[in-house]
Amino acid sequence: MVMKNRNKWLFIGLGIAALAALFYRYYPWDKKRFDWRDSWTREAYGEASTQPYGTIALHRLLSLYFPGHNLRDIRKSPATELEVDAKGQSNYVFVGEALYLDSLSTKRLLDFVKAGNTALLSSKSIPFDLMFHLYYEECEEAEWSDYAIYEDSIVGVSLDAFPSGRAVSLHYSKQNKIQQYQWSYIESDFFCDSLPQRPLGYLGDSLINFAEFPYGRGRFLLHTTPIAFSNYHLLRAGSRPYAEGVLSFLKEGTVYWDAVSRVPEQVSRRRNLGRENARHLQAEHPLSFILKQPALAWAWYLAVALGALYLLFRARRRQRIIPVLAKNENSSYEFIRTIANLHFREKNYQNLCVQNMRLFLAQLRERYGLIAQLDPNTHQPRIDAAFLQRLAQVAEVPPEQVRDIFNQYAATVQFDPTEEMMVQLHLAIEAFLIRAK
Repeated sequence: MVMKNRNKWLFIGLGIAALAALFYRYYPWDKKRFDWRDSWTREAYGEASTQPYGTIALHRLLSLYFPGHNLRDIRKSPATELEVDAKGQSNYVFVGEALYLDSLSTKRLLDFVKAGNTALLSSKSIPFDLMFHLYYEECEEAEWSDYAIYEDSIVGVSLDAFPSGRAVSLHYSKQNKIQQYQWSYIESDFFCDSLPQRPLGYLGDSLINFAEFPYGRGRFLLHTTPIAFSNYHLLRAGSRPYAEGVLSFLKEGTVYWDAVSRVPEQVSRRRNLGRENARHLQAEHPLSFILKQPALAWAWYLAVALGALYLLFRARRRQRIIPVLAKNENSSYEFIRTIANLHFREKNYQNLCVQNMRLFLAQLRERYGLIAQLDPNTHQPRIDAAFLQRLAQVAEVPPEQVRDIFNQYAATVQFDPTEEMMVQLHLAIEAFLIRAK
């Protein structure tokens, strides 16, 4: 009895020691509580992120900012989810390092603001494709490129709406230690008396970081300091009034939060640089001097015209008659048609159904990346419920329609199919391919 009790306590002691060792091995002793990076990560300025440079506080604030109005998250594309409010009582809000808008999303956003609504874009870079419309008429000798950059550790930000001389201090921190930071701003050359855009706020004493660009019946509010809306600054009593001052320019109404258009600042600036280089030739090129002199310019044009005429007439004299070639025929289609007619003539409907399913699975693999193979013995597709659910989601087709195709096919390989069963399977697959996105 004493030996049994001793063994029992020995096993209990060994178990406790093993648990303690596992706890010591896998407990994240050195795990940091917060991620202080504001460089591009999946959680940078994310509305669900509780990290210092996330925006969960701003997202929750906007959801309650206008009582009686909703906050709508754009998850797929502004082109399809941003509704143009004809009354002009809606807002579009973007906060992030930079944003990417395709041509359809850019047009929808422009139409949205043109109808009288407001768009607040807080980013360190702005798409050139969008600014082409907002800054179509340019100030003298001030072609738009992108936001400029100023490097410092602590800056003061202010709004024209603030009392005179009042400024809020902003800074960038890592582990609560202030670091050097690249602050973006809009150069003052882009504001002139002949155009309607005007500054609304400043970075430091004179660098513009907040401006209004009217468009149609609405306006774009361009803000170059998104870090002011991060959790770190929005939850600080000293810097919160600045964010509240910027948000006061929104209209009372529905707020659309763009959560899908965020991209790294480097991606946006690289794309803007490509657009800028493609917009015009370099200022200095070999023909600059010649084209500036009228006599030399006319001589150049005459030489080009004579050269073009010479090449035209020389080609007409020396070109041989081009023989008529026989039309290329795609023999693969003829082969497929021959094999299909052979199976149909022999009433081998089951084999036709199998070949039809092989083609269908090949199309799913090419279009959606969903891989499924037919079992060589049973000819049944190796799929499960998760595969059917995934196919219905990516193709945006009701799950019942997807299951109906595979149920019809299963019947054709389990039993001797009729011509009508083969036709119904073909029609079901064709209806899916027409409806699928």
